[in-house]
Formats: sequence, structure tokens, C-alpha cells
Amino acid sequence: MSWTAGGDWMCSACQHQNFKKREMCQRCGYPKYGGPDPATYICNATKVLAGDWYCTAMNCQAHNYASRSSCYSCGALKNDHAAGGYGSNAYGSDGSADPPGWKTGDWVCTR
Repeated sequence: MSWTAGGDWMCSACQHQNFKKREMCQRCGYPKYGGPDPATYICNATKVLAGDWYCTAMNCQAHNYASRSSCYSCGALKNDHAAGGYGSNAYGSDGSADPPGWKTGDWVCTR
């Protein structure tokens, strides 16, 4: 872990900069002190579900839930082609293959 001015710290596992008050990394949950070997720690082990998308704006790469219309991290609007999204325009509706992990009959709720 490295420290920045004011006591903020950078996570040893994912390199995310955290505020001084945090005891665990905001991004991956790695503890501020101690913890397993950062090289083997499973960073950001959130499960990617059908409809989720990754932001590619300015190399953001944040994992966003399907319900989000903009990136939680940088605020960029969801764009099915640029963001690699699994929205209704990207797969299925035009006869192309379903997104990874989808089964026949799967769909994304628009509410």
C-alpha cells in the first residue's frame, strides 16, 4: 500500500486511490492493513450478469449494472457499441448471437 498527501492510500491489490477514512478498498474490498498477498487477491470479483456493460470512455473500464444509463465512475452515457454493452440493440433483436452467458428466453427488464 502506498500513501498520498493527507493520509489517502492506494490499494495494493487494484491500485485504486482511497480516502483516509476507508478501512477497505472501495473498488475491490482489499483491507487497508494486512490482508492476503495482493498478487493473488481476486480484485473486483463482482459477478457480471446479463445486460451489464463495461465503460470504455477514456479507458474507464468500470463495470456497470444493466440498469444504469450512464457510467457510475465517469458519468459517460451508455453506448451499446462503444461500451460493449448487452443492450437490446447489441444482441438478439437483429438475429445475432446472444450475449455471453445468456440462455434461450433470457431478457433484460427495462424498468
